[in-house]
Amino acid sequence: MSDKLQKFRNVEHPIPEQYYAWQVFGSGLENIGKDGKPVLLPLREPHDNEILLRIDALGICLSDIKIVNLGGNHPRLRGRNLAEEPIVLGHECAVTVVKAGSQWEDRFKKGDRFIVQADIYYKGIGYAFGYLIPGGMQQYTYLDEKALAGDDGCYLLPVRPTTGYSASALAEPWACVEMSYRLEDRIYPEADNPWYITTSPDPQILKDFPNAKVLSPNQFPTEGETSKDIIIQVSDGKEIEAWLKYLAPYGTMYVLDSVDEMPDAYISVDVGSVHYEYKRIIGGGKTLKEIKEKNVRSDLLPGGIALFIGAGGPMGQMHVQRALEKTDGPMKVVVTDLDSGRLEHLRVRSAELLKKRPVELITVCTKDFPDASSLNKHLESLTPNGYTDVVLLAPVPALVTQAVDFSAPCGFVNLFAGLGIGTVANVSLKKICEGVKIIGCSGSRISDLSHVLQSIENGSRDTNRSVAAIGGLFSAHEGLKAVKEAQFPGKIVIYPQILDLPLISLEKIPEILPEVGQYLSKDGTWTQQAEEKLLERYLPWND
Repeated sequence: MSDKLQKFRNVEHPIPEQYYAWQVFGSGLENIGKDGKPVLLPLREPHDNEILLRIDALGICLSDIKIVNLGGNHPRLRGRNLAEEPIVLGHECAVTVVKAGSQWEDRFKKGDRFIVQADIYYKGIGYAFGYLIPGGMQQYTYLDEKALAGDDGCYLLPVRPTTGYSASALAEPWACVEMSYRLEDRIYPEADNPWYITTSPDPQILKDFPNAKVLSPNQFPTEGETSKDIIIQVSDGKEIEAWLKYLAPYGTMYVLDSVDEMPDAYISVDVGSVHYEYKRIIGGGKTLKEIKEKNVRSDLLPGGIALFIGAGGPMGQMHVQRALEKTDGPMKVVVTDLDSGRLEHLRVRSAELLKKRPVELITVCTKDFPDASSLNKHLESLTPNGYTDVVLLAPVPALVTQAVDFSAPCGFVNLFAGLGIGTVANVSLKKICEGVKIIGCSGSRISDLSHVLQSIENGSRDTNRSVAAIGGLFSAHEGLKAVKEAQFPGKIVIYPQILDLPLISLEKIPEILPEVGQYLSKDGTWTQQAEEKLLERYLPWND
């Protein structure tokens, strides 16, 4: 390691009197910064209740674009007047402590490294790093007790000194992926007084839940009353549609078969509430015990056949990478996307992974088929009995229907795409009664971020494989535009301490930055060695 890089790690470099920040003054890319450039701000000493952090690497997220589009109308900004109180985007970042205020100097030392859990809550109020708390699209930032002593404790997770900057920064989006396979959904009623919707109560259920509220299918409760546990006896699915509005957030509806053969009926489901409110509809038997047994799985089936729909983008490629490198993962992975270029990128970048275990990767460009029917027939031909796992990366209601239809009995459907609350899709009743489990989730927890960071540092997860382009701080505006227009199939990583490095795709690095390009992996992915050479060459101070 060069002296320059060692000094960078130890924060032994010159600390400027001013720093650059891409402040957001309103909606639209034209309101990011001033005249297309970041704003120069004074770098002050941290207050007694603050720590000063250097931003080392930042991943640009599609969630940043939602703020660009909505400005102060974004729900997390609570109507803030950005023209008067600008914010700074960026929640996927690696940081290093520069200095701690007097209240924190015993706990945080210069050179300590961290990643940030973005969902910050303090005294029951959400602030969020990169939203109400200035984020990583700048050279330096300050954090106070909201992040350092919040409702969940400290929202900074320590990083080893030897861990790469981009690798640790990308733990945040990877944590969102990981959370979708780490959910502990309720698959058996927890309350002692669940609602039981039936015309002929099962004596065993009444014995197990003597305080159950027994209601007939047409005996609806008071408007606005909800339950987290609804057990419902169904025959044609209309009962489910009628009672779903009484299911509380984080609630589960247990669908008991009442006939030997369920009809090929479809029910209308608010799939946005599955994604954002964690509502679940599970079936798979005539008893609660059978339903529990059918829905216990929450991760990809070992040796299964997995389908990833619309997975050519950054988050989709993370899901696919996870499936390919999982030691007990599926034996066949099928990936669809509209863009053949993104699928080719995925094939090339997966070459080394495919050598590590016997797994077949099949990519399907949906534009190559004249109609939906021929596409569906092709996808059905790739597995004789349906897909054990289906992950949806495109927020299209019709694709939700398709995802469930493609599932094998006891299949696992992960609605990862952000389907807004109120988005309705038709879902096969028969599939639910075959034990197909439909889940959705948003964001991540500290435990998920910690899990991913641990996997990075023990070598089992290479988050750098997600990188598609890099740039310096001045190129972050162009990076936002590129994410908005989906120009790259992977993540854009910004190095804020390097100012004027242009936005460069990894494919062009060997040509534009040959001294860096020689350290890319065999299949052209970003590496810690390439990052170190970049920093040694382009950090703006001398050894």
